[in-house]
Amino acid sequence: MLREDEAIRFEGLTRTYRTRTGTVQALRDVSAALPRSVVTAVVGPSGSGKSSLLRLIAGIDRPTRGSIVVLGREIGRASARARRRLRRDTVGYVYQRPTANFLSDMTVGEHLRAAAGTATSAEDLGALLEALAIAHRVDHLPVELSGGEQQRAAFAQALATGARLVVADEPTAELDTASGRYVLERLRTLADDGVTVVIATHDRDVIAASGNQLELEHGRIRGASARAGAETSVGAEEEAASPLRWPGGALPLWLNEDRGPTFRLVGVSKSYGHGDEVVHAVRDVSLSANPGEIVGVVGRSGSGKTTLLNLVAGWERVDEGAVDVFGASTTWGNLAFVPQRLGLMDELSIAENVEYPARLAGQLEERRELIGDLLATLGLVDLAARHPNEVSLGEQQRAALARALVLGPALLIADEPTGHQDAGWGRKIFTVLSSAAAAGSCCLIATHDQALAPFIDRVVAMSDGVLAGSNVA
Repeated sequence: MLREDEAIRFEGLTRTYRTRTGTVQALRDVSAALPRSVVTAVVGPSGSGKSSLLRLIAGIDRPTRGSIVVLGREIGRASARARRRLRRDTVGYVYQRPTANFLSDMTVGEHLRAAAGTATSAEDLGALLEALAIAHRVDHLPVELSGGEQQRAAFAQALATGARLVVADEPTAELDTASGRYVLERLRTLADDGVTVVIATHDRDVIAASGNQLELEHGRIRGASARAGAETSVGAEEEAASPLRWPGGALPLWLNEDRGPTFRLVGVSKSYGHGDEVVHAVRDVSLSANPGEIVGVVGRSGSGKTTLLNLVAGWERVDEGAVDVFGASTTWGNLAFVPQRLGLMDELSIAENVEYPARLAGQLEERRELIGDLLATLGLVDLAARHPNEVSLGEQQRAALARALVLGPALLIADEPTGHQDAGWGRKIFTVLSSAAAAGSCCLIATHDQALAPFIDRVVAMSDGVLAGSNVA
């Protein structure tokens, strides 16, 4: 039974997943109560069990052992039909991967109207879209939105249901500061209106503003606090990383010769058509970067950052202008890309994914030490035998970065590489990038994380497809 001030109670909660390589204990004997009409931040390093707990609260999964009561209903042993009814009538859920929140053939507006039913008026839906700065995307399909726009649309969809419980898995992970601030304000408003909010997050602003925190570590509760703004340990271990052992001590010698910039864009533009509408994603952009330089592209989601990275990588063709990438053949040793969707191969283990470029290049033995260093520095040694779907999204993100670096690319492009990391792992990732840059790699990074600015050699701002200032070396 729940007390009057409780919305959720779980006792002895254990969740074990059976995998191709054995079993993974995501949660181990977790017991706690979460207050009603309060924002609870579930925190902890990636892989600590946050997503697993949220999926149990929302009735998506069932516990292996233990009980869980949500708004008066015991759902741990409930049927699949009863759990679906819970999600339909009571719970608004935001998945960690933005694309998982949508059907590919429905527009943003169609999703919202289906979610809202009679719970939210058309006027209120319009106001919600305006506030989240995606009203201009209402007639677009999810695939036509940036990652941050998808995340804002998914959040709007959860709010439109009029749910009494909102469960969100890192809803600010890919959002810029302004969008994240609006989501935070909406969370506070929901709680003030009597809605219970449970959110897994690495975002320090969300943690500071929450009314309750539940901290997980290795699938167990580490500590809980009912004090807003309490200091919470969300970082990876902060010890200094061992230097990465690049074969031969550095990247290929030609990178260190005076050959000019690693890449150069001159007057580049890219547009997309949508019916009678034209979206100018990139407008007359000029940008270059040199070997050993880390360049960060910042801006709101939807500002054109991802399109810009795709153009440099050759994944998309420019409408106007010129793209020149030194050593332009797209081998892993010349150009490596970490996209927001990561692109890990499900049939390979984490270690096999990291090794894959070296194996293709016939350099596996030569790169053994570097592979070991990357796995250790990025916290992947204990996960090496698991497959991507057996680890957290943050751990997948670090594996994708390790794979990208294993051949010491001339140009590394990474789209929001710290989006699903806590502050400690975010700094560790940029320590690894700094090591690659010191060895000769040019790194082009899209990010909205302002805390990472000290690790970036040059920051360029993007807004509505336009890059501020002159950025051609």
